[in-house]
Amino acid sequence: MYNVSITRLRVRSIWYLPLFLLHAIRTSAQAQKAEGALGAQTRFEKNNVVWTKTVWQDETLMKKYRGSGAHQVAMRLLSEICSEASVVRWTQGTVELPTWEEAHRRMLVEGRLSKVKHPSSMQAAGRTAPETMIAGFVPPMPPA
Repeated sequence: MYNVSITRLRVRSIWYLPLFLLHAIRTSAQAQKAEGALGAQTRFEKNNVVWTKTVWQDETLMKKYRGSGAHQVAMRLLSEICSEASVVRWTQGTVELPTWEEAHRRMLVEGRLSKVKHPSSMQAAGRTAPETMIAGFVPPMPPA
Protein backbone atom coordinates (compact mmCIF):
# COMPACT_ATOMS: atom_id res chain seq x y z
CA MET A 1 0.00 0.00 0.00
CA TYR A 2 1.12 3.54 -0.79
CA ASN A 3 0.54 6.65 1.32
CA VAL A 4 -1.11 9.72 -0.18
CA SER A 5 -0.87 13.16 1.41
CA ILE A 6 -2.89 16.17 0.25
CA THR A 7 -2.55 19.70 1.61
CA ARG A 8 -4.57 22.82 0.93
CA LEU A 9 -3.14 26.15 2.04
CA ARG A 10 -4.36 29.69 1.59
CA VAL A 11 -1.77 32.43 2.01
CA ARG A 12 -3.49 35.18 4.01
CA SER A 13 -2.18 38.15 2.01
CA ILE A 14 -0.34 38.80 -1.23
CA TRP A 15 2.37 40.35 0.96
CA TYR A 16 3.19 36.86 2.26
CA LEU A 17 3.28 35.24 -1.19
CA PRO A 18 7.01 35.83 -1.87
CA LEU A 19 7.95 34.21 1.46
CA PHE A 20 5.50 31.37 0.87
CA LEU A 21 6.78 30.75 -2.66
CA LEU A 22 10.39 30.71 -1.47
CA HIS A 23 9.56 27.97 1.02
CA ALA A 24 7.35 26.16 -1.50
CA ILE A 25 10.26 25.95 -3.95
CA ARG A 26 12.56 24.64 -1.24
CA THR A 27 10.11 22.02 0.01
CA SER A 28 9.32 20.94 -3.55
CA ALA A 29 13.02 20.42 -4.24
CA GLN A 30 13.31 18.44 -1.00
CA ALA A 31 10.30 16.28 -1.95
CA GLN A 32 11.74 15.55 -5.40
CA LYS A 33 14.82 14.02 -3.72
CA ALA A 34 13.21 12.54 -0.61
CA GLU A 35 13.61 8.85 0.06
CA GLY A 36 10.30 7.11 -0.56
CA ALA A 37 8.70 9.97 -2.53
CA LEU A 38 7.04 8.44 -5.58
CA GLY A 39 5.17 11.44 -7.00
CA ALA A 40 4.39 15.06 -6.25
CA GLN A 41 2.28 17.77 -7.83
CA THR A 42 1.22 21.32 -6.94
CA ARG A 43 -1.91 23.20 -7.93
CA PHE A 44 -2.31 26.98 -7.72
CA GLU A 45 -5.78 28.51 -7.51
CA LYS A 46 -7.04 32.08 -7.32
CA ASN A 47 -7.24 33.79 -3.92
CA ASN A 48 -3.74 32.63 -2.92
CA VAL A 49 -4.69 28.94 -2.58
CA VAL A 50 -2.12 26.20 -3.11
CA TRP A 51 -2.78 22.45 -3.09
CA THR A 52 -0.12 19.75 -2.96
CA LYS A 53 -0.40 16.03 -3.44
CA THR A 54 2.29 13.45 -2.85
CA VAL A 55 2.50 9.67 -2.91
CA TRP A 56 4.93 7.88 -0.60
CA GLN A 57 6.36 4.40 -0.42
CA ASP A 58 5.33 4.25 3.24
CA GLU A 59 4.19 6.42 6.13
CA THR A 60 7.55 6.33 7.93
CA LEU A 61 9.38 7.90 4.98
CA MET A 62 6.63 10.51 4.55
CA LYS A 63 6.95 11.48 8.21
CA LYS A 64 10.73 11.63 7.89
CA TYR A 65 10.37 14.14 5.05
CA ARG A 66 7.67 16.11 6.88
CA GLY A 67 9.81 16.54 9.98
CA SER A 68 13.09 17.50 8.36
CA GLY A 69 14.87 20.07 6.23
CA ALA A 70 13.05 22.74 4.27
CA HIS A 71 9.63 21.23 4.98
CA GLN A 72 10.13 21.42 8.74
CA VAL A 73 11.12 25.09 8.46
CA ALA A 74 8.11 25.87 6.25
CA MET A 75 5.72 24.16 8.67
CA ARG A 76 6.88 26.51 11.44
CA LEU A 77 5.81 29.50 9.31
CA LEU A 78 2.49 28.05 8.16
CA SER A 79 0.39 29.20 11.12
CA GLU A 80 1.49 32.81 10.66
CA ILE A 81 1.34 33.24 6.88
CA CYS A 82 -1.71 31.10 6.07
CA SER A 83 -5.35 31.85 6.85
CA GLU A 84 -6.49 28.35 5.81
CA ALA A 85 -4.66 25.06 6.16
CA SER A 86 -5.95 21.52 5.88
CA VAL A 87 -4.61 18.05 5.21
CA VAL A 88 -5.92 14.62 4.32
CA ARG A 89 -4.05 11.34 4.11
CA TRP A 90 -4.96 7.85 3.01
CA THR A 91 -3.48 4.61 1.71
CA GLN A 92 -4.10 3.18 -1.74
CA GLY A 93 -2.97 0.17 -3.71
CA THR A 94 -1.51 2.08 -6.68
CA VAL A 95 1.47 4.41 -6.97
CA GLU A 96 -0.34 6.94 -9.19
CA LEU A 97 -1.18 10.38 -7.88
CA PRO A 98 -4.93 10.78 -7.36
CA THR A 99 -6.81 13.25 -9.54
CA TRP A 100 -7.39 16.75 -8.21
CA GLU A 101 -11.10 15.93 -8.10
CA GLU A 102 -10.41 12.93 -5.83
CA ALA A 103 -8.09 15.04 -3.66
CA HIS A 104 -10.84 17.66 -3.29
CA ARG A 105 -13.50 15.05 -2.52
CA ARG A 106 -11.33 13.42 0.14
CA MET A 107 -10.47 16.79 1.66
CA LEU A 108 -14.16 17.59 2.06
CA VAL A 109 -15.02 14.18 3.55
CA GLU A 110 -11.91 13.18 5.51
CA GLY A 111 -9.76 16.32 5.77
CA ARG A 112 -8.70 17.93 9.00
CA LEU A 113 -7.71 21.49 9.77
CA SER A 114 -4.23 22.62 10.73
CA LYS A 115 -3.84 25.45 13.22
CA VAL A 116 -3.47 28.99 11.86
CA LYS A 117 -3.15 32.21 13.87
CA HIS A 118 -5.26 34.34 11.51
CA PRO A 119 -8.11 32.06 10.33
CA SER A 120 -10.40 33.01 7.48
CA SER A 121 -14.15 32.71 8.02
CA MET A 122 -14.08 29.33 6.24
CA GLN A 123 -11.31 28.02 8.52
CA ALA A 124 -13.07 29.42 11.60
CA ALA A 125 -16.25 27.60 10.52
CA GLY A 126 -14.30 24.31 10.47
CA ARG A 127 -14.41 23.81 6.70
CA THR A 128 -11.39 22.23 5.00
CA ALA A 129 -12.19 23.40 1.43
CA PRO A 130 -14.95 25.09 -0.56
CA GLU A 131 -17.72 22.75 -1.72
CA THR A 132 -16.78 23.21 -5.37
CA MET A 133 -13.27 23.13 -6.72
CA ILE A 134 -11.97 26.42 -8.08
CA ALA A 135 -10.44 26.38 -11.55
CA GLY A 136 -6.72 26.18 -11.05
CA PHE A 137 -3.43 26.15 -12.82
CA VAL A 138 -1.16 23.12 -12.42
CA PRO A 139 2.39 24.09 -13.37
CA PRO A 140 4.58 21.47 -15.03
CA MET A 141 7.00 19.73 -12.71
CA PRO A 142 10.68 20.32 -13.45
CA PRO A 143 12.69 17.24 -14.35
CA ALA A 144 14.09 15.41 -11.32
